[in-house]
Order: sequence, then structure tokens, then C-alpha cells
Amino acid sequence: MSAIPQRESGRPQRALLVGFQDQDNLGLRYLSSAARSAGHETEIATYEADASALVRQVLAGGYDFIGLSLIFQYMTPSFASAVTALREAGVRAHISMGGHYPSFAYEEVMRGAPGLDSIVRFDGELTLASLLNSLSHGAEWRTSAGIAFRGSDGDIHANCLREPLGDLDALPWPDRDTIDYENHSLSTASVLGSRGCPWDCSFCSIRPFYEAQGGQLRRLRKPDAVVDEMIDLHERRSVPVFLFQDDDFLATGRRAREWAGGIADRLVDEGYAGDIAFKISCRSDEIDEAAIRRLMAGGLTHIYMGVESGDETSLATMNKKLGPQRHVRAGEILKSLGLSFDFGFMLMEPYSTFETIRNNIAFLDAFVGDGWSVAPFCRMLPYAGTPIRERLVKEGRLTGSEFQPDYRFLDPKLDIYYEWMIETFHRRNFTAEGLCHLLRYYLFEARLRLRGKGVAPQRLAQLQYIAAVANGVACQVLRSALDHIERTPLETLRRDREFLKALTAHEAREEEQLMQDLRRYCTLVAAERRESVSDSFDKSWTFEGVERDALRNSDHVSAA
Repeated sequence: MSAIPQRESGRPQRALLVGFQDQDNLGLRYLSSAARSAGHETEIATYEADASALVRQVLAGGYDFIGLSLIFQYMTPSFASAVTALREAGVRAHISMGGHYPSFAYEEVMRGAPGLDSIVRFDGELTLASLLNSLSHGAEWRTSAGIAFRGSDGDIHANCLREPLGDLDALPWPDRDTIDYENHSLSTASVLGSRGCPWDCSFCSIRPFYEAQGGQLRRLRKPDAVVDEMIDLHERRSVPVFLFQDDDFLATGRRAREWAGGIADRLVDEGYAGDIAFKISCRSDEIDEAAIRRLMAGGLTHIYMGVESGDETSLATMNKKLGPQRHVRAGEILKSLGLSFDFGFMLMEPYSTFETIRNNIAFLDAFVGDGWSVAPFCRMLPYAGTPIRERLVKEGRLTGSEFQPDYRFLDPKLDIYYEWMIETFHRRNFTAEGLCHLLRYYLFEARLRLRGKGVAPQRLAQLQYIAAVANGVACQVLRSALDHIERTPLETLRRDREFLKALTAHEAREEEQLMQDLRRYCTLVAAERRESVSDSFDKSWTFEGVERDALRNSDHVSAA
């Protein structure tokens, strides 16, 4: 039975929900299905940085409600400009916004976007349905739990938060009507088996987000309900690969392992092992060989691990509550099982030293120097709602703007190192056409555990060699720059960057050579697949086609 409050009177509201379509944006699609379940009409629009297209759509559509899904904190000014453009065009619809950042920083967001009527805070399905129900018959909507709003006096107010829904299966499945799964050779659908995370990492806002609402820190759907949704998408929409968007698929120990195993067991029992594959995210200290083997039997093909650092001191700053050896052991287990994985890694954090960075580079070299996975690296950002942001505020070190918070390192030489790192590795690490993004997808696709998929062993070895070279070059360039900056006086560094420029140029040349190697790899794989009558991959598989799939199926990329 649905938990969504139903519209009992008035006119159904026409709602346009706007956001990035990043990995299906399940948050937006759950909101859409909740609004429809309550008796309203919804459409979903992809957010464009140019607000003119949105203005045209709204003016033509006659919507009563515009809901903006803000995923990325740094995009707040762009969303605010869109609100201003809508108001200047004469749009009188109720305009609302939701997401992690608006939930925490509702006052800042509403001040920055004076055309907003409300903000839906934290879990939004029940709040949105209630808000639309009130608007449908002209009732006082400002009394709704879970919203922030601008009063008649211009002041910003926030109502009490709505109690979170305990039974996630009482929500209707997300609205996927506008997603084209059928016309891709390897479609990936996002699915959510749980919400929340019990861990309290200092850089992450997930626990504070769910903690603020009360209730359990992690809520689980029933395994049968999760598998029913996967089977429906597989049979009705031809989806073979599923990306679990759970914050930590294996959090809460034995309880989570049994729950996850129940999902895998049901897929086996229903006969979908080999025809359905899925990806999960978890911590490295949750990698248990017996549990992973059970998941692999049901279709587990890839794991994203929150590694974050290979240095003891930085891991303590992050409050990860583990040491680098746990990462190493997790990697050994996954490699022994032949399982694809990638990971998040913050080479630098607000308290980094030359020693911690050097330890991190050495860890990357040892962890993925064999090319099993591509080595990513960025720095920690102090997002709203995170303990690290509060610590920086208390220390007077938080800089930047409300929407793009920043900090300086304790050693000014490391500011120079970071600036050089971003310039040198921006394309590699933070763009859709960069080596990091493409190698992640190629390695995933090469080890894909689906019937008739994957690549020949010699091709996998070739690809892994390319990744090993890419990782080795990056680590050597990072190390050379670090050594140079550490031994060079600060004033010299400020006026003479020739050595660092030479390292940047060297990295660019190596990246171009590796990109040519990738194109050759793709040419060989494509030729072999055209010759194989048994291969069920699309015979038009090309480097450019995989680039498009990588962009669609991998994480959103942006500078950090």
C-alpha cells in the first residue's frame, strides 16, 4: 500500500521536475512517481546551463509547479539564475528546490534565489505530494512539514522536518518513462536498495543528511522488492546491467551481508544469473570473500570502493576508522576473484603534508600499479553538512563562497602543488574524454560478467598494461613535482615554474600516446567482434561509441 498522501479535492497540479540526468537521477524520478501517485501530472526535464530552453518549455507548458533538483552544490548560482530568468519571463508557478545542499543551507539558497517559493528538505517524496495537494485546492501550503519558505515579511522560515518513511517499499518505483534504455548496446539502469549510511566520515554529508531526519541511519528495502524491480526493467526495458546507488551497499555488517546475499540468491533462483549484472559501492573493510562470492553468483560484476587515502594520518583526519592495510587486503581479494573494481581517492586533504602526499602516491603505485584499475586522485572538498567543513569554520580556514567552499593548505607550498596538479591532470582525471574516465569504463566492460560479454584474455592483458603505464606515469610525475616543490624555496617557486611546466608537458605527451594505444585496442576488439558470430555485443562497437557509453554509465566528472 502506498504511503503517499492522496489528493482528495481540487485540480491536479501540472509539475515540471528539472535536474541533471546523471545516472538516471533516481531522486528526481522517485519524486515524480510520488507526485503521480498522489494524483498529479508530472514531466521531467534535463537541466541546461542556459536557462532559455527551460523558460521556453515552462511558458509553453502552463505548469503549476516547477521543482529543481540540485545535485551539485557548485551549481547553485546557475540554478538561481534559472529561477530569476523564469520570474523575469512572467512565470507565476510555485518554484521549489531540493537536494542535499538546499536541505542543509536553505537560508543561503533562498537568499541567493529570491524567486524561490520553497525548499523541500531531506527525503522529499511525502513532502512534495503534500505540498502539491495543498496547492491543488488553494490551501495554506506553508504549514507543510519538511519545507522552508519565504514568509510575507520576507523572512525565511523552516518548518519541522517530516518523519522519514520507514518502509521504502511503500514508495512507488521511480518514474523511468523518459529514459531510453532500449536503444543502447549495454544499457545500465540505476536502482536503489537502501537509503543512508551509518559511517561518519568527516568529508561526507550522507550521515548528517539522514541523521537530521531521525529514524534509522540505514533503511533497507526487501530483497524480493528490489529484485522484482530489476527483473521488470530487464524483461520490459531490456536492461542487462544495474548500478546500485546505495551509499554503502554492505554497511551494517552481518545484517547487510545477509540482505545483499538475499538479492543475489533470488536472482539465481529466478534464473537470471549470467543475464543480469550489477555494480555496488562499499568500504574496503566490508570486502569479505565469502560474501562477495555469494554476490558474484547472482551477478555482481563491479565494486566501487571508498578507499579515499593510503596514509594513516589522512585516514584518521577523514575518520575512516581503518588503515591502508584494509584497502590492500580488499584489493587482493577482488583481484583473486577476477572482479572489476574502481575507487575514490583524495590525494590531498586540508591537513596534508609532504609526507602524507608521498605516502598516498606510494600507496597508489602499490595498489594499482598493475593496472587492474585506473588510479584516480583529487582533493577533499568541504561540502555543506560535513564535519570537515565545521572544523574548518571553527579554525577560521574556510574560504571561497557559500556555493564553492574552499581552503588553503597549512603549508603554502602545497597550494602551489595543488594548483599544478589540477592544471596537469585536469583532462586525465576530471573530463569525460580523459584517460581516467575512459579506462574505468574499458576495464569494467572488459571484465563484465555477463553471458557472452567481456574480451579475450590477450586483449584484457593489453588494456591492463595501458592502465598500468597510465598509473605509473601519473605517480612518477606526481612524485617528481612533490620532491621539487619540497626542496625549492617558496619565493623561487612563485617566480620560476619552468620545471613544473616541463612535467605538465611530459604528462600531456604520455597521455596522448596512451590515448592512441586505447584507440588501437578498440580497433582490435571491434575487428574481433565483427568476426565472431557468437558475440552478442553490438557489431558497431567503436572507440567513439564506447566513449558515449562511458559518459552515460560512469560517475559524473568535474574538477575537485
